[in-house]
Amino acid sequence: MPVRLRITPARGRIGGVRPPPIAAAALLLVACAIAAPACAQPSVPTPSAVPAAELPSMLERGRLEFESNCATCHGMEARGDGPMRPFLARVPSDLTTIARRRGGTFPRSEIADLIDGRGMTEPGVHGTREMPVWGRVYRDQSEAQTRGTPFPAEWGVRGRILALAEYLQSLQRP
Repeated sequence: MPVRLRITPARGRIGGVRPPPIAAAALLLVACAIAAPACAQPSVPTPSAVPAAELPSMLERGRLEFESNCATCHGMEARGDGPMRPFLARVPSDLTTIARRRGGTFPRSEIADLIDGRGMTEPGVHGTREMPVWGRVYRDQSEAQTRGTPFPAEWGVRGRILALAEYLQSLQRP
């Protein structure tokens, strides 16, 4: 059952009684300690706090990333037939044939750089770069998630992009 106290800051009284200054400070500390967990943002468990069997694999993380951010244009099967296709100036690529178009080799690093987009000086295969520069989007999100932690925001960006590249590699058709 919650304890209710009536605090009247203008008069410095609690429940109609003026406490000694040290008691008021102690009461404030206790109230903050009780309220802090309720006000705190939910924390993301660190890998060491989660059993390895419960952590998603890199491939699974890539699949979730693809479904969240790429399937709208490229389609759930990555064949360039997403629901946004009719509204785009260029037809999205069939991402299941990247290796075939590259002589049977999947250029993971090149694909990761293309997804990231921050280091591109020329638009490349995307023409005027209709595809979002995911590196910037991921960086903004990662900075918000890692604020106040010792982890660099760029780690989250690279992890998401590499997971996505691994997932795309798993989709390759002969």
